[in-house]
Amino acid sequence: MRWNRPGKRLSVAVLTWSLTLGCAVAAPAVGTPALTTLRVFAHPAVPDLQCDTVPRGASTAAAPDLDPREMPDDDEVQAALKEAGASMPPPMVRLPAGAGLLSRARPGEPYRVAIWGDSHLAAGFFTQELAKILKLAPEQVRAGFIPASMNRPGVRLPLRKTCVSPQWRYEPAHANAASAAAPGPGLVNLFSAQAGATLAWDLRNTAGVAEARQLRVLYHQTASPVRLTLSVDGDQEVELVLSGAPGPAVLELAADGPLSLVRLRLVSGELRLQGLALPLPSQTALQMDVFGYPGATMAGWRLAATDYLSTWFTQTPYNLVMMEFGTNEGNVKPFDATAYQASLRESVQRMRSVFPDAACVLIAPGDRGVLVRRSEKWKRLPVSAHAVADKKPGKGSAKSKSKKSTHSGTHPSATPGEAASGKAKAKRRHKTAVAATENAPAMAALASPESGQGPARNLLQYTRIHEEIGQIQSAAAQQQGCTVWSMLQAMGGQGGAYRWARQSPPLMARDLIHFTVPGYQQLANQFAHDMGWDAAQLLSVTPP
Repeated sequence: MRWNRPGKRLSVAVLTWSLTLGCAVAAPAVGTPALTTLRVFAHPAVPDLQCDTVPRGASTAAAPDLDPREMPDDDEVQAALKEAGASMPPPMVRLPAGAGLLSRARPGEPYRVAIWGDSHLAAGFFTQELAKILKLAPEQVRAGFIPASMNRPGVRLPLRKTCVSPQWRYEPAHANAASAAAPGPGLVNLFSAQAGATLAWDLRNTAGVAEARQLRVLYHQTASPVRLTLSVDGDQEVELVLSGAPGPAVLELAADGPLSLVRLRLVSGELRLQGLALPLPSQTALQMDVFGYPGATMAGWRLAATDYLSTWFTQTPYNLVMMEFGTNEGNVKPFDATAYQASLRESVQRMRSVFPDAACVLIAPGDRGVLVRRSEKWKRLPVSAHAVADKKPGKGSAKSKSKKSTHSGTHPSATPGEAASGKAKAKRRHKTAVAATENAPAMAALASPESGQGPARNLLQYTRIHEEIGQIQSAAAQQQGCTVWSMLQAMGGQGGAYRWARQSPPLMARDLIHFTVPGYQQLANQFAHDMGWDAAQLLSVTPP
């Protein structure tokens, strides 16, 4: 490693470096990542982090959707449930209660949890509620790893603020071969090869107080050197050149005081950021590392190089590993249960090879509903229209009533123009009634679930897929000594998405895929109840 000083003021006091077990990407050896330590000075009263303003191009207003997608009416849902003979799916297979379902923290150590998943976990509402259930103070709950999903829409991370310039791209392992070959702890990397790409992190807590005296920047060392600059707590940039054997690597910033802001700028080369690692304070009772990424699937585990991935966790003996996937797999059309089963089994096996001693839980997906076009909803005819359809032409028919309304619908003192307007309205009412009469049989057929033509035939399509996914996960969990917990069962089985969406406050989001914050909180509380998530059972020291 080489370093230069472009400015007069230098923040680097001592520079030490060592390379241990450098590993090639193609066949990395199990060990610890290459480590480069940089000693820096921290400063008090550092201004808040400000991200660079990115100019936005002119945007055109989207045309209004004249036939929007909406939640189906409750009578449609009930008809679909009745037609399907809705019932609760068989219970998930679980280990006996005395088998150490969720394990327990070692004496004097925090309870360590890692959870990988999709968008249901990315915002952190589920895991935040789990921490609250243990009745821990905020300073007792910490993350050891920060995944490289910074500033990704839908992701909330335990950092006060982050800045990511537009030159970076996200590389999730389930969809990117380079990321799968060199996976970060969250199975997602940030990559850039453009000079001037910047990253910045505000490491202070939510109250704005600096605490961490150390920051580890996790990255993949390439065969070619990587040149970058660093700035700590507003000091001038220091230029670094990172070089060494290809493989997992760590740039460790060790400060003389609590760090507030760190800025990184790529000068040349290719940088694949794999995440951050922060030291755990002594008062930590729960280490909760959340690796949720929108769109993620279990395939990230099947494709990732597990020997490479293992290097990040050699010093992190997790008590519990959870995997929450299935919603995105169930969205593939057509859903291939056989292919999913094979992929899931391999993924869980590979996870077990990285964490052989941890308790593990597979979280099966919740219910998902179907939105229908407003024009596709059942057409319920007004009572008057049905009455017209049943009567024969003659006295009291739509035609005779429309004639009567032509005269009686206008006030006696109306002007000629108003009278003409009243006649026009009456004529339109007559046409509507006649159209309703003519179309009544077709509309009745549309409203009938037995006809197979209405939207009710597909309202439970994802429910059935998610039930099957849950059963496949149950079998895979049993084979690997894991347990499984179903969000769909926690929602009451089939039709849960529609029921939760109609709760007050709603527990389901309008897309009928995700949950609201209260919904995630309710799921977390049900998980705690079902799985024995309790401070006395999990923590080495019970909180007061």
